[in-house]
Amino acid sequence: MRRVRSWRLLLVLLVAAGAAPARGDSSADAFNARLDALPIVDEIDPAAVAPVHQFPADVSRVAPILGRPARLLGMGDAPRVAAWVIGKGKGLKPGAAYLLEVEYPDDVPRAIFLANRGADLVRGFATGTATGDARQQYVQPSLESLAYPQTGRWQVHRTLFFLHDRFQGLYAQRDSKPGGRPFGPDDGFHVLVFQTKRLNDPRSEGAAIGKIRLRSVPDVAALYADVEFPPEGLPRRRVFFREEMADEAVSAREAVDRGVADPLDWLMFKARTSRVLGINTFAKDLMEFGFNQGWDSGDPNWCNNAQPPLFDVWSRLVPRIAAEGLDLLPYYEYKGAIGLDSARPQSLGWQRRAEKLYHGLPNNQYTPVWWTEAHNADLTDPDTLADAKRVLDRTVLAHKGRAQFAGAWFRVRDNHLPVSFADAAIARFRATFPDDPAAQAASRPALIASYEGDRKLYDRYIAWWLTRRAAFLEDLAGHLAKGLGDPSVAVLFTPWTSEQIPMLRDPGSGEHGHPVQITTDDPAWWDAFARTQPDSGWFRWALAPTAYKDVVARDAYASSLTFRERIEAPQRNEGFHSAPVADPESYNDSKRIMLTYPMGRLLTVESAALMESYRTGAGLTAIHHYTLNEDDHDRAKGASSLPFDGQVGYASVDVDRAGPYVRLLEARAVAKADPTNLGMLCASSFSTGFPAQVRRFNLAFLAVPALPSTIVPGAAGDAEVVVRAVPTGGGDVYYLVVNPSMRPKTGVAVAFPARGKLRDLVERRDLEGSAVRLDLDPGELRSYRVQSR
Repeated sequence: MRRVRSWRLLLVLLVAAGAAPARGDSSADAFNARLDALPIVDEIDPAAVAPVHQFPADVSRVAPILGRPARLLGMGDAPRVAAWVIGKGKGLKPGAAYLLEVEYPDDVPRAIFLANRGADLVRGFATGTATGDARQQYVQPSLESLAYPQTGRWQVHRTLFFLHDRFQGLYAQRDSKPGGRPFGPDDGFHVLVFQTKRLNDPRSEGAAIGKIRLRSVPDVAALYADVEFPPEGLPRRRVFFREEMADEAVSAREAVDRGVADPLDWLMFKARTSRVLGINTFAKDLMEFGFNQGWDSGDPNWCNNAQPPLFDVWSRLVPRIAAEGLDLLPYYEYKGAIGLDSARPQSLGWQRRAEKLYHGLPNNQYTPVWWTEAHNADLTDPDTLADAKRVLDRTVLAHKGRAQFAGAWFRVRDNHLPVSFADAAIARFRATFPDDPAAQAASRPALIASYEGDRKLYDRYIAWWLTRRAAFLEDLAGHLAKGLGDPSVAVLFTPWTSEQIPMLRDPGSGEHGHPVQITTDDPAWWDAFARTQPDSGWFRWALAPTAYKDVVARDAYASSLTFRERIEAPQRNEGFHSAPVADPESYNDSKRIMLTYPMGRLLTVESAALMESYRTGAGLTAIHHYTLNEDDHDRAKGASSLPFDGQVGYASVDVDRAGPYVRLLEARAVAKADPTNLGMLCASSFSTGFPAQVRRFNLAFLAVPALPSTIVPGAAGDAEVVVRAVPTGGGDVYYLVVNPSMRPKTGVAVAFPARGKLRDLVERRDLEGSAVRLDLDPGELRSYRVQSR
């Protein structure tokens, strides 16, 4: 007790005596100052220069906001767009690094979407109570409206990017077409400011912007984040992202129709962006919906290759990523290898050995998502394990020694690795329990009868299948570890089929699983607004609110993650069988598998117990599931219900919280459960409008070893600030200090109980004493090491 009292006494003395706040060159302000010093290439004042395009015509207006003129779009019954061209005749260079800045007032709730056609980047951000994500889109987005504080000052959205060779114009294409990129660097590129209609985000007051500015980045490597990684021998944490609708920019057969002529250059742009932002692991799709995304299979009858120019990009990329100082994380949406349709015998994916419970009653489709039904694989089949190992052999083990591999990331989509009720699968179930009469009686009719009856045999079959899934992944992880000679590699497994979080459901609705429409800290406002809509209208129920505190108190997210859709006649869709949800208990003891935890709203990181249930012997990986906000409407066909009504062409857009709140979700995840890895599932090419805050967070996160941590009660003078200790077992102790609140903290005293030499791992400097006083932004993370003397 004497030692505990001593460091708490130190905390009291620090508070009384005061100390200079720890703030140095790695702070967000300091990095933004470096960006502000970059040379300006071009600047547009939208308050003085009319847009080159508006939808509807002349919809924007100029008005004073926070003492300055601004261009406003306002909200209406349809999406709105305004666009300008920047950089024309300014000597722009393809492949060069630039910074695009857009000023915005942080005065009232707003959701603002930006498109940078110079690099095929689209991104949204939200302030205040705006939801940001559109309510009406292809998939239920489980919206959250909370009172994020606002500064009442003008702010800047900044995007680092590398200029493409050729650009699209106002309207983006989903699939490359000849002539779809008519512009080059001499023409400049379009910057679009756009938004959805009011009913999709009723609390938003609409987009408002100040100046648009283009800066050059003469030496992007000078901006690389200098992470102070743990020393050799200690495991590293990882930060990474995966992109959904991104490679249209480089997939056209003809170079003139690509944004970047060589796809390898385009991928290296992402790698260099990662280095600036302090992202240390590069995830690359190698299978998307089962199809080859750029590796040489060696046998197209077994697994067909991607079309040129992507067919060999993986083998060229591996050494380049290694030279850039990043580790590789190959990503697979595996459903059995898909070879040429004409091959005989057909490859495993084409054979569709997995069959649904009600096979042929009335159809053979697991789900209405018809375009995923042509292929699948039964993971209880030994041939599937051999097939998947062959994929790893060609994509990872063939490149042993050329790069550092973090492991492999497997993710299922509808009907990829479904629960199979084929005769062969049921025979394997019976063979597992040879002396059990109940198991020996299993057949498809018996399982159907059990599902419709007491569920005993059915539940036992599902439990058996889930153990087989875990064993399948364990075998793949062992194969990787042995082949690479690296026992630290892990297999990440994501059982969630959608980019956005699994649908939030009302626990009180039981097996019906009614969606929770809007989660908010102001249900009265939302209820009153919803009541303004016609009773028969879609938005009348789609905007119905549920109090945030009630969602948390009822543990609604936990029950949502285990929800299983019922099988109902006449179609008998089998959503759960198509892609069974997570079963964390099957992986808790695994040293090689991490079942990824899905987060995407603040409500998803409220329960430490829920997050901890996903931790395995390999650690905990938390994935930020962004919402697609996808729109593929053809505007020539009239109005639609999609988020942007086709008025910017094809769009698939992530939305961030603005400013320091860009990493508040991750900060709360660290405070609650301290994940080993933090990933992102992105709608399209990854970018951020708040690089200083993202970089600062990553610098702190990655500097601490990937070892278990515990909360140190009372270590901080502010009760909301969380301090976590990470002992290494060798005498040194690392500490994470995080502000998970929505308010900045000033002069917070933090005393570290371990004794030794104290080092600030973000500022990369040694400190005197064993305590610090900190100013912390919302969502800010700091890290320290106490080195034993």
